Amino acid sequence: MSATPNKEETQYEDLFTLGVELKTKMALLEKMGGIEGVAKALGTHLKTGIPAEEEKTDFVARRTKYGKNEIPKPPPRSLFSMVLEGLGDKTLIMLCIAACVSLVLGVWENPKSGWIEGTAILVAVCLVVSVSAGNDWQKERQFRKLNDKKNNKLVKVVRGGENKQVSVYAVNVGDVVAVELGDILCADGIFLSGFDIKCDESTMTGEPKPLPKGLDQDPFMLSSTKVVEGGMGKMLVCCVGVHAQAGKTLSLLNQPSDDTPLQIKLEGLADQIAKFGMTAAALILVSLSVKLGFYVWMGWQAPDTTVIVHQVLKFIITSITIVVVAVPEGLPLAVTISLAYSMTKMLRDNNLVRHLDACETMGGATTICSDKTGTLTLNKMTVMKGWFAGKTLEDTTKPDKIPFTPVYADIFHTAIAVNSTARTSINAQGEKTQVGSPTEWALLNLSRLLGQEPEKTRASIPAVAALPFSSARKRMTTVIKMPKGDHYAIFSTGAPDVLLPRCTHYLTENGEMVLFGDTTRKDIQDVITAFAKTGLRTLMLTVRMIKELPPSNDRAEYEKELETNLGVVFLAGIKDPVRPEVPPAVAKCQRAGIIVRMVTGDNIETAKQIARECGIIQSEDDVAIEGPVYRELPPDKRRIISDKLRVMARSSPQDKFVLVKTLKDLDHVVAVTGDGTNDAPALKESNIGFSMGITGTEVSKEASAIILMDDNFASIVKAAMWGRNVYDSIRKFLQFQLTVNMVAVLLAFIGALTNSHGEAPLKPVQLLWVNLIMDTMAALALATEEPSETLLDRPPYGKNDSLITKMMWRNVFAQGTFQLCINLGVLYYGHILFGVECESVAHLTCVFNIFVLCQLFNEINSRKLNGEINVFAGIFRNSVFVGVMIFTNVMQFIIVQFGGNFTSTTPLSLHQWMMCYGIAALGLVVSFIVKLFPAPVEAVAKPQEPKNHWGKIRDLKTKSAVVGAFKKTDEPQVKLTSLASALRRSKRHMVLGFSAADDERTVAKS
Repeated sequence: MSATPNKEETQYEDLFTLGVELKTKMALLEKMGGIEGVAKALGTHLKTGIPAEEEKTDFVARRTKYGKNEIPKPPPRSLFSMVLEGLGDKTLIMLCIAACVSLVLGVWENPKSGWIEGTAILVAVCLVVSVSAGNDWQKERQFRKLNDKKNNKLVKVVRGGENKQVSVYAVNVGDVVAVELGDILCADGIFLSGFDIKCDESTMTGEPKPLPKGLDQDPFMLSSTKVVEGGMGKMLVCCVGVHAQAGKTLSLLNQPSDDTPLQIKLEGLADQIAKFGMTAAALILVSLSVKLGFYVWMGWQAPDTTVIVHQVLKFIITSITIVVVAVPEGLPLAVTISLAYSMTKMLRDNNLVRHLDACETMGGATTICSDKTGTLTLNKMTVMKGWFAGKTLEDTTKPDKIPFTPVYADIFHTAIAVNSTARTSINAQGEKTQVGSPTEWALLNLSRLLGQEPEKTRASIPAVAALPFSSARKRMTTVIKMPKGDHYAIFSTGAPDVLLPRCTHYLTENGEMVLFGDTTRKDIQDVITAFAKTGLRTLMLTVRMIKELPPSNDRAEYEKELETNLGVVFLAGIKDPVRPEVPPAVAKCQRAGIIVRMVTGDNIETAKQIARECGIIQSEDDVAIEGPVYRELPPDKRRIISDKLRVMARSSPQDKFVLVKTLKDLDHVVAVTGDGTNDAPALKESNIGFSMGITGTEVSKEASAIILMDDNFASIVKAAMWGRNVYDSIRKFLQFQLTVNMVAVLLAFIGALTNSHGEAPLKPVQLLWVNLIMDTMAALALATEEPSETLLDRPPYGKNDSLITKMMWRNVFAQGTFQLCINLGVLYYGHILFGVECESVAHLTCVFNIFVLCQLFNEINSRKLNGEINVFAGIFRNSVFVGVMIFTNVMQFIIVQFGGNFTSTTPLSLHQWMMCYGIAALGLVVSFIVKLFPAPVEAVAKPQEPKNHWGKIRDLKTKSAVVGAFKKTDEPQVKLTSLASALRRSKRHMVLGFSAADDERTVAKS
């Protein structure tokens, strides 16, 4: 990209500058020689696009001159900067200051070895911060890669006269780009052709009304705006990247990602744990100080000021260290690691996660409202049966079974060719692919089967007018001037329930229009019903010949005049087979307490047949209803019906939206699939919106939280598994951390009060090592478990469920009590058991060693939350867990055997090591025994009357994003209210503190 735009570049940018009157822009365009002059100056052709020769040089000269279609990203934060930020934490600064004072006093008292304790604390702090920063740095890199994948979309361009699909980042100035209904424009460009195209420019100009685009209206099309009406258009790209209007805006934004609902839920719990730790630390400091003063007053200790100051300093260091251990900065880190890991793995399962909270929210989904075509079915449409001129064709897959006359065939093939936007394109690998609606391709392939080239036919017959297909209209109409004669032909293709009422004639084999007889309409309706009962989707082709076109001043009247007195040409029965993996996937959902509902625009008989094949309809109590009927129900009846509803046929986007809203009012957590522009409201309204990666429009993808890369329902089930796995991973880590916190704080408190030295049995350096184990290491080990099918053997967790279940509390208290008793026993009587001097370095080394090993065995126990007996099941499938366990054991051995004065340890014998492992391993036995008792009964989450807490969280996030977008970049984004909040914010900022184009567009749109 050129660093400084030249005069020519600036001139093109002036065509799209916001706030300039259209009249001024048109005058500037005229001065440039019009569209032809601009194309010539850009070295491109309005029909064939950029010459193919430039592709051989990868457009180097063009991109050097005009720039690339990319927005510069904020530079990634270095590992060193993350380490520095970690060292800036107030708690660690206090600890370092105390360590420095200890270092000075230690050297003053004993120059040979007095430096060891203070230096050891400083080194341990650096080690803890470095490991945490390294982990955060790695996660930020993963998020950046995922964002690159998320923002990379395919765009249809014409180059060298050929239709191609290229990455949005590969679009060049001078490209001729195809635009269709639902597209979000990737660059600034000039309108070339199209019918009734209107763009929503509210995100750029604030204008709420869609603006018409055309050569005689406003030809200037802005990047990041949406095509909301019309279709089949083309534009000439003039500005890309930072030179485009959207690029100029996006390059100014740098908004951090919001917390997810789970992270918000953890805030209160983390603060409570931190308060517990700080209270305990304060009590320890006060108690030890009082004890020291009492000893001096009683004359049991000499009143040596230096010794007393040194002892008080040790008390302070111990107390601060306990705060460091107690503050659960590992909680948000565990959420981040789990979400990052899940996002990466979900991409492997064809789920591209656009919003972090979707991972965890999907774990609580109670219902899935799924589209039929392409999601439950293969989206490989084939015309299986047909009807024309009063005859039913039982097999349309063989040419010899279709007896068309030449006159009839000419009209039939023209109707298919002109009423389609589907086309053959060349992908990035140079292969020919079918781009467009699979339904349209079913008709195109039938035409090809009969020896025709519908794409060539379409190119040879220019359209005079067009009414594009939309979910609301359920039809598409194209007007052409007939080659022979002076009349026009109006071809309409769409749903029979919409077109049949507009028909009054049908086309005979000889190409003549015959008026409907008394029973013709009923006969056609019977054919439609018969097709639907066998699972065929019906599509109707119609035609009408007129001498003159009606006036187009009034759009509604114009449509009505064109689409009336139509003649039936052909009725196609299209089969889209159910995906073989869908019935098992639906069964898994039902086993997991997730209700699957099918929402489709098909005839109700077709929809019910497909639903039975999928296993969605299983009993007489399951309700199938048509969208118009559902729409007219009173709210009370609609709520009753919605809970039993399994199929909604002939559904409009508004019906889908109302269904989602009603289910949410019934306290369901709703997942919705959608591929069309008009599905966007339902996708946005749902708790988790799934858009289609293959057939989905850009608008639907923008409105969704997850993109299904393969458009497959089975991938949604995998997303549900990953969602539940995220929640379970956090609970595992929480169970582990609560146990360590409880034991560490109580052991330090009781031990410091009862021993003769007045110090905690675990030294500051040892506590920092424990902090590393229980935060970063445990987060890595427990937050990276792969999901298993057993996750689907229980109902979804409730939106208002507590993070800590009764089962978890039982495990925490059982393990905590065991560990505290064992460690206190070793503290008071371990010198006898291990054959060492009481309260010697060897004795306290055994206490430290057993404490750490107890945590390692408890880490294994924490892998299972729900009373599973075998805690080792699947342990070797998680290489991260195994790696963390090996690393921690090896490091513990090195610290004990070779740490010496630095870590306040002394080497242990093989016999002593075996005894330590044996005592710590009793934690597995305790866990086994506890699980033999009846499990506490948990409340099962069921949809109830509306509770809008979930919506409040989403509203709060949206409002925060809007407010954040208007804040200065140097202002603090969050007010620090506590020490725990400071630590957690530091973690989140390091991992999530970079902007994403999708989040920025969401803010701009809001």
